[in-house]
Formats: sequence, C-alpha cells, structure tokens
Amino acid sequence: MSSGETKWDPIGGGGFLSAGMDFLGCINFGPSFGYFMIPKNNNGELLDDEAKFVSLIPFGLQTNFFFYPAARIEFSLGGAAGFGIAKNGASSHFAPWYRGFADLGLRLNPHWTVGAGASYFAYQNNSWVGNPGIAGLTVGLALKFHLETERKSSGAGSVECTSDIPDSLFPLFYTMYKENPFGTIYIKNNESAEIRNVTVTFRAEGYTSSELKCGSISSIRKRKVKEVPFFADFSKKILGFTEASKIPGEIIVSYDLLGERKTSISSVIIPVYNRTQVRWNDPQALAAYISSSAPEVLEVSKVLVGIARTKLRSGVNRNLQFAMYLLEGLRIAGMKCESDFETPYNRFHLDEALLDSIQYPCDTIFYNGGDCDDIGILTMTLLESVGIHGAYIPIDDDFIVLFDTGVEMDKADRYFNGTSRILDIDGNVWIPLSMRSLQEGFINSWHNAAKVINMMLETEADLTLVPLEDAWKLYPSNGFSTINDNDKDKKNINFNVDEKRLVASAEVDMARYVATEFGPKIEKVQNVIKNGGENADNYNQLGMLYVRAGMYKEATQVYKKSANMGNVTAMNNLGNIASLHKDYLEAKKWYERAIQKDPDNESAKKNLERIMGELE
Repeated sequence: MSSGETKWDPIGGGGFLSAGMDFLGCINFGPSFGYFMIPKNNNGELLDDEAKFVSLIPFGLQTNFFFYPAARIEFSLGGAAGFGIAKNGASSHFAPWYRGFADLGLRLNPHWTVGAGASYFAYQNNSWVGNPGIAGLTVGLALKFHLETERKSSGAGSVECTSDIPDSLFPLFYTMYKENPFGTIYIKNNESAEIRNVTVTFRAEGYTSSELKCGSISSIRKRKVKEVPFFADFSKKILGFTEASKIPGEIIVSYDLLGERKTSISSVIIPVYNRTQVRWNDPQALAAYISSSAPEVLEVSKVLVGIARTKLRSGVNRNLQFAMYLLEGLRIAGMKCESDFETPYNRFHLDEALLDSIQYPCDTIFYNGGDCDDIGILTMTLLESVGIHGAYIPIDDDFIVLFDTGVEMDKADRYFNGTSRILDIDGNVWIPLSMRSLQEGFINSWHNAAKVINMMLETEADLTLVPLEDAWKLYPSNGFSTINDNDKDKKNINFNVDEKRLVASAEVDMARYVATEFGPKIEKVQNVIKNGGENADNYNQLGMLYVRAGMYKEATQVYKKSANMGNVTAMNNLGNIASLHKDYLEAKKWYERAIQKDPDNESAKKNLERIMGELE
C-alpha cells in the first residue's frame, strides 16, 4: 500500500469487523472497526528498538447495498468512512479514512456466508481528503453472520400469505370444506432466496378439529407468488353461529430456505353465514339439514312409531303405516305449515341468488311449525330415523316428500289399485306427500301430491327429484342438534301427542286407504262370486284381499268357505291368521287339517312344528 511514497511495504495485513442493520431488504448500515499492520520498506535496516511497522486502527460507519443474484450467492457493494489512529512506535496520529469495497459470498445457510472481497482503502495524512498517507487496494476473505432481530418464534420466516374467499362460508356445509375448497391462498416468497418443500396448512383455534393441509409446492422463486386451494377441517362449533360472523384463523407455511426449515404464520379472517342459511343453486343441498340420529328427532319418532307398532296390520305395507302415523302425529301435535314471513319458500327457492333461511328438524319441532320446506325436511328426517328412505321434489308452491314403501313395482298390485297414485323409482313403489296439505291428513296429502305430479308429467313441466341417498353423497348431514351441553342455544324438546286422537285419525286414513286401493278389487271378486263364481279359489282370492287390507274378520269368514270346499291354501291361511292373533290351538287345528288333506304340504308341516313349539 502506498500513495506515491516508497517507505511502506506493498504487502500488509489486517481486517475489518463491521456490524449493521438491514433496511428494505437490500441496504445495510452500521459501525465498522478495523486493524491493519503495514511493514516499513526498510524494516530490515532498523534497529531493534525502532518500530518496524505502522499500525492503523480505523473506526467509523459503513453502508452497503446487497442483493442475491442466485439462491446461494450474495453480492454487496459499499463504502465506509471515519477516524483512525496510526501508531508508529510510541507516536500516534489521528486522521480520517475512507474505504470503498465489494464482496462476493457463498451462503452456507440463512445465517452464515463465506466469500472474498476487494476494496480501496485510503488513510489520510494531514488533511481531510486528497493527501493519503497510506492508500491502496486490499483483497481478502469475508465471513458474514446474519442475525434475525425481528421478534419471531424460532425458525420464523418471511413469507407473505393472502387469501381470496369469494363468499362467506355456510356452517351447514362445514364438513364439506375439508375436501371442497372455499377459496384460494396466495404465497409470496419474500425470503432472500428460493424456498423449497413448501407446505401450507390452516387452523382456527376452537373452530377446527385439526390443522389441515391445504397444499404443497415443490419450490417458489424469490419474489414470486404461487397459490393453493383453501381447505379447512371445521368442528361442530361453527354450527353455533345464529347470525353472520367471522372466524379468526392462521395460515401456516413451512419451507426449506438454504437447508434450514422455517415457518411463517399469517392471520386470516373467515366470514361465515348463520347456521340456517343456504342458497337454492342446488336443491340437493337440503340433504345436509337431515340428520336422522339427532336426539330430538329420535324422541319424536320413538313416540309416534311406538304407537304405530301397537296398531300395525300385518297385511298392510309396514312403511306406509309408519309414514301414516308420523305425518298424522305431527298434525295431531299441532304442527303448522305456514309461509315464512322473511324468507317465504314460494319466492326464495325459485331464485338461486337469494339467501334462504331453513330450519333444522330440531327447530321445527321446537317451534311446532315452519314453511313447507321446513316441514318436509322434518318429515324426511323422521322417516329416515325408522329406516324408510326418502326423497323430495321442490315445486313452485309446494314441497313434496316421497318415501320408499320397499315394495317392488311388479308387486304393486298387491297393495295398490293401479299406478296413478304411486311412483316407480328404481323399480320400487314410492308414495308422494304434499307438505302444504299437512293439515288435511295423510291420505289427502298423498292424493294431492300424486295429482300435482301427474299434472306436471302430463304437461312436461320441469320436475326435480332428489333422492336423499344420492344427495348425501354430495352434501352429507352435518348432524346438528341443540341437545348439546356446549350449545348456548340448547332447546328442551318435550313432544306430546294425544294417542287416542292419533290412533283414531290413523284408523280413518287406513279405512280410506283400504276403500281406495282394495275396495274396487274386493268388489270385483265379490261380483264374480255372486254371478256364479262361488268356488274355493275365488273365496281364497277374496280372503287374500281382505288380509292385505287388514280385514282379518272378513278374511276368516271367506277362508272358511274356501277351506270347507277343500282348499288347502285356505286352511294354511286360516292357521296363519290364528297364529298372528296368538290363538295357537285354533292354528294347530287348521294346520293339521291341511296336512290331513295334503300330507306332503311342507308349508303346513313347518307351521305346525312352529306352533307346537309355542304350545309347549
């Protein structure tokens, strides 16, 4: 190092220790300290007590601009200035100094960088500038340590997350958001290098069951943005919202930066509707309201079906009888089907843009009423609670519920007089019910619904049939119930129904069903008998019609006529009726008589064996 003078050796040694703060991600500013030892050119000629070198001790401020041309490469360019002490033996000299430098380093990890640097260093003599006593180029090694001073948890990173949620979330569908995205998460890499093995998760304390992975990204280049779908594993607590609200949550991004695992956490606010709201852009969505295991529903079905079981007629379709008691039970209990003043079904279900409010079954039970879609959802829930599959058809001014009788279509004539009041769905007989006609009783509700459907089919009007089993595949039940210790809106359900009135109403319905579906058939066989067809087969056929209609007294009378004419089938049937009424001695008599007439009759033998077991 020299400045036109030859008293200094061109080779010396030393170094700088600098500290600084980063600003704007590209500027560093702070203090700088150094020490240099410059040998004298004639140090070999000096006496032992004479100083053979001069020591420079600079101190001052430095600033530099730095950037990363590649993930592991750091380049910085800067300058420094200050005052320093030059010691030559016992004498000292204070003077300003200046330095310009450039460093090129290899980043081992986010903290350590090693590299090389070059600089121009000028130590002034007796002036501020222009008269360097020592000046020249320096080259050497550089070692940098980066310390994160921002208050973050260990391993915290600098990744920015934003989200786009186009609409508020529906608590009704909370289970679906685990597999169906409700928005998009954008991840911007603000780190100083490319990040790899990026994993994005979401959590909302108290409102999520787990921290759910939203997506993975192999790498994101510096300053670039990538996106992943927004998923969440919400818990049932989201069903506690009785009005629109917001959920605070966190997006967690974990990634590798230069071999070190880091984590960045961003806050996010999730808007939600209240738990009853939905749009009619897909009628299948109503399936999410239907939970056949809700305690309130089970309580009501237990009461109504319990009464029905004591009155079941073995010849009449079981599902039809249960449906009859369930619908009549709601009517007798005072359930009202009334238009919702704020969100009327007639208008809201026809406009996909409107936000409708629909009651859960437990709410309809509690309020003892609702719009026709509310009543329909409750009815289907009750049917499903006793194992009867349901479906529904939303139409302009009514909501039609259908239930599966379990009867195959090719056997429909055993229970129904023609097909004008039933529907063939996947080979089974289904019965429609009009919710608007709830107050008119089961039979009118059935017949009114059948008329509307037939008219729509004849005019080729749009008709949307939604089987629950299919709809649940897209919109699973959320299982909402207010009978929950953690639910602030807990409602006590105390369902009571006048059993005598219910049984009387159901018996009227049964009489109408028999008159409508079996009356014409019975009358036809009776006319055949009156007009010369008085034989065993015709009496037996008439007896079977009476049994299917639940008219056992009448069936017994005509079966006896057939049996007295030698009809073995009639004898078996008489034994079956007696067995059904637990008159085992009477049943034994008829089975024995059938075997006496036909010793190879296996049906009579098995029935007799069973009866003998009862008599023992």
